[in-house]
Amino acid sequence: MCAVFRRDRSTVLADPAAAEVTWLPDERDWSVHAPCDECGGYRMLLQVGEPDAAELASTRAGAFLGRIHARGGCLGCEARTWRTSPAPRGSEPQVWWDTDTGQWMLWTELPGTDHGASLPLGIKTFWAPQEVRAAARALTSGSRVPLRIATAPDDVDDGSGASTIYYDVGSGRWRMRASCPQCGGFALPLTSFGRGAVEAACDEALACLELLAREGCPSCRTKQERAAERGEDDEPRIWFDTVTRDWLVWQPLEGADGGVTLPLGIGRFDARRPLVYRAAAALLFDSQLFLDEGL
Repeated sequence: MCAVFRRDRSTVLADPAAAEVTWLPDERDWSVHAPCDECGGYRMLLQVGEPDAAELASTRAGAFLGRIHARGGCLGCEARTWRTSPAPRGSEPQVWWDTDTGQWMLWTELPGTDHGASLPLGIKTFWAPQEVRAAARALTSGSRVPLRIATAPDDVDDGSGASTIYYDVGSGRWRMRASCPQCGGFALPLTSFGRGAVEAACDEALACLELLAREGCPSCRTKQERAAERGEDDEPRIWFDTVTRDWLVWQPLEGADGGVTLPLGIGRFDARRPLVYRAAAALLFDSQLFLDEGL
């Protein structure tokens, strides 16, 4: 049982073998009705996206009814309890599944209110406990820039105004779609590997967002640096280039119109700045040394 289910819930009896699944074309998913005499029951999507996968949907429906709905209690009754009595025991943030809207919610204390508030996490599949924990962590982290966790690339919404991380199946790594009202946002690959590394990806993304809030958008900076006209009297420039996904250093070079831009070989935007500056200084120093030696 997932640790998010903390409230006492009514125990219901359900026969997993009698589960009847229904294909919903609009949702592109199979669903099952979880019965309950107290609240009337609720619909649960099964995250089985193939119309001809009725057997797999039935198996998942039986497991859900037998292991979660029957043993853990009715999610519909719990959702009703959250809506009618929004103040749980204790003050720690808690997540719960809202059967009315079909998404995960996070309850947290809110200054100025007696009962706190439940906020949507933007995760509309029940079958993503790791993403739910990471999304709750991001929402309660105190970061100045909001971060969403998407369970699929198609769930990334550039119009939401929030940066989003998602798992890229092809590369096996997490990626972030960073939001920016000026340039429209940009993609940033993260180093966290494997779908189970969602919390590490969340921490990495939050660190990047803190740098964005402090230093500005690297995509806007990239466009500015690439379009700039420079001469031999200009000072060297260092920036993270969102096109090459590397830290670059530009320096003037005698006889070279527009100077020269060189990569530092540091592919992480959240790399420690002293490391970036030392690498740039070494490159600038060595280049000048080579010129002095006539190499």
